[in-house]
Amino acid sequence: MKCNRLVVIMAAVIIMAAAVSCTGQKDSEGRSLYKIDVYTQLGNYAGMQVGWFGKIVREKFNMELNIIPTADGVFPTRMASGKLGDLILFGSDGAEFIDAIEAKMLLDWYQGDLLDKYGADIKKNLSMALKQNADVFGGGTKCYGFGYDVSSSAALTDAAFYHPDIRFDLYQRIGSPKIPNLMGYLDVLKKMVDLEPKGDSGLPSYAISLFKDWDGDTVMSVKCMGAFYGYDEFGFTLYHAETNTIQPVLDNNSLYLQGLKFFNKAHQMGILDPDSATQTFSDVIEKFADGRVYWSIFSWLGPANYNTAERLAQGKGMFAVAAEDQKNIVYGTSVYGKERIWSIGSKAKYPERIMELVNWLCTPEGVMTNHWGPRGITWDYDSNNKAYLTPLGIEIQDGNKKAQIPESAGGGQYVDGENKINNTTFTMNDINPVTGERYNKDFWSSELNRVTNPAKKAWQDAMGVMTEDDYLEKGNFKALVVASDYVKDKRGDELEQKYVQVSNAIKTGSWRAIYAGNDAEFDRIVREMITQAKAFGYDECVAWDREQGKIRAAAVRRALGN
Repeated sequence: MKCNRLVVIMAAVIIMAAAVSCTGQKDSEGRSLYKIDVYTQLGNYAGMQVGWFGKIVREKFNMELNIIPTADGVFPTRMASGKLGDLILFGSDGAEFIDAIEAKMLLDWYQGDLLDKYGADIKKNLSMALKQNADVFGGGTKCYGFGYDVSSSAALTDAAFYHPDIRFDLYQRIGSPKIPNLMGYLDVLKKMVDLEPKGDSGLPSYAISLFKDWDGDTVMSVKCMGAFYGYDEFGFTLYHAETNTIQPVLDNNSLYLQGLKFFNKAHQMGILDPDSATQTFSDVIEKFADGRVYWSIFSWLGPANYNTAERLAQGKGMFAVAAEDQKNIVYGTSVYGKERIWSIGSKAKYPERIMELVNWLCTPEGVMTNHWGPRGITWDYDSNNKAYLTPLGIEIQDGNKKAQIPESAGGGQYVDGENKINNTTFTMNDINPVTGERYNKDFWSSELNRVTNPAKKAWQDAMGVMTEDDYLEKGNFKALVVASDYVKDKRGDELEQKYVQVSNAIKTGSWRAIYAGNDAEFDRIVREMITQAKAFGYDECVAWDREQGKIRAAAVRRALGN
């Protein structure tokens, strides 16, 4: 009998332990630990969110984030499973977002009192972004989330990130020659490579290093050459920010074909990284960090990975040097948000708790944390409510993202703890109501007044400005892309299929053209690419883009009050 009684007691203990294990820890409101699947089309990381951001989310919301990045076949597989995710981040508001709505995979944010009780900051400060989503995708009565980089005002502009950054120390050593146009960079870059033909590790250096990861309708790096001359990507066309007209990418002497010629000339001159067609984005980052690449399309690529505190102190750094005829596109901020969508899965067990998390990311504390790390550890406010970086924050933002975070704040390297969701709510160029300054640290008074390193000071003295945005403004190098309520229509299935075929033809042909051995071979490959693209329906696709361009232009005129 005693034995049987002991068995009963032991069984009861096991059952209770299992119940505790299933329930998990509870927060101050008595809520159990909630592990959610975050399906993101914007991230590269897979697994549980760790480090400082994971600790903050757990402490504030008793929540853990299981990050699921997208890849070939992931979206249809998850759709077929009946659950796309709990928190869902779409790379665009295009076909897959619409498909998810039609399959009833997404939560209607307008249902019940969700926004009132759990998304008060979203409802108050992002009302136009919510309305935009509802008007376009929910018939005005249902809302499936909001786009990223929202602004509280349409009068602001984002910080410029399209500007060619080069190794300015090498540029000065070769005499700071004038650069009249895009092709004019090549001779300058060749001299820089000849001057310093190896990176820090002793491996060969190159003027330019590209990657395929982000190719879309066309080759990303090539279409970006249009961004240096006032053109925004727009399907198989480029949309001019100032004239609101379009230029088909395969038109004779288009900016796209000029970009192809630019990269091919670099290849013929031996200054294009031969791995460009096969390497990944991560490979390119490593090469910038090793000092092996001297020219960058984006401010957050080359400078962000080369300009370490040690190098800057030595007078070495990558900074903006525009060609004399450039007009770099700069995006106006949008009260409607942009195309990357925050949404919640309709099958989420506790959607209200997920909304609480998103709502926090829409507050000043959440925005600052998302961009600059844990308050009190990497940044803080001073007695005048102005933001500043701590010594650790300065070390991290000056290039050492592998800096160790205190165990009390999550431990590990800063980079490992960064938010792996990889999306923003408010644009970092919006005004932080706490400070009256932008969320963007480059515009904080504390940063502008911080002692400048020798490398940045050399650039500032040469250009007569303090920041890259001042430089583009002073030199009349900016073309404003006006934010509007334009949303591209969904293409029909037949046209979509043609788009896929045309896109593959253009991308395959473009990479072949970049590696052509001489001008005659380049011209032949381009002709073959154009012929093949037209055979797949290029002209029909461009005709659709033209109609969309007219709709976008009308939206821009409305935004400008014209």
